[in-house]
Amino acid sequence: MNKEKIINYLELLDAGLAARTSLYIYGSAALILLDEPERMSLDIDVASAYSEADQNDLRHVAAQIGLPVNPEADYQYDYIEWVLPLRLCLPPPADNIGVILWQGAKLTIKTGFIAELIASKLIRYDETDRGDIQFLLKQFHFTWAEVCSAVNRLPAQFRNDIVITENLKNLKNDIGIWENTVI
Repeated sequence: MNKEKIINYLELLDAGLAARTSLYIYGSAALILLDEPERMSLDIDVASAYSEADQNDLRHVAAQIGLPVNPEADYQYDYIEWVLPLRLCLPPPADNIGVILWQGAKLTIKTGFIAELIASKLIRYDETDRGDIQFLLKQFHFTWAEVCSAVNRLPAQFRNDIVITENLKNLKNDIGIWENTVI
């Protein structure tokens, strides 16, 4: 999916939903809606714990428009990944708010603040994640303290994870290289 295709899906979801729905997204779909150039994805990652939806209604409408929720692992087409709390490496929204990325009559799409999106990338921190963070660094203002604060607000199972701790150190070094400065 590119931005145009995601927005088309969102418009179709909005038209078909019976009740007001707020989906809190992160990952590649959030970056695509923030205009990261040439970014594509097969899924829209939805943080279930931070979303408000009638799941039956969402699943029904999403299936009707060809965007199933949590299909089988070998599914090779566009889909929604409804991420449950135990797998959710994303801080809760600060003050229960977020950035509104898209708004329809019934559907609102939100994401976290930039530092929160960066914190979510540290569980993997692969080449794609580093590219996403470089895009965020160029386009939006954030401080190192905000990233550290977001990491400290990750769910307990991720907060002190050795991979995240190491990748936070790697990020600090990488930002210094990307900006040619010392943080």
